[in-house]
Amino acid sequence: MTIRITIKKIREEKHISLRKLEEETGIERKRLADIEDGKVEADKILFAEMIIIAEVLDCSILELYETGYLEIKGIGEI
Repeated sequence: MTIRITIKKIREEKHISLRKLEEETGIERKRLADIEDGKVEADKILFAEMIIIAEVLDCSILELYETGYLEIKGIGEI
């Protein structure tokens, strides 16, 4: 299973700057940027951070994640 964070997409759709998100959440802009850019693995993001971000972005916490599946093929398979 793959997990992708969708904070940047939602933030931009709502026309909220990274600076504003920092001000409203109290989370440092560098941390937010690293989360948005995938530099922080999903399991290394604090649940409390995601709750605060969801609240500020006025969305459910589930909307901040996209899941998918990674297919791994065996040797010799195409």
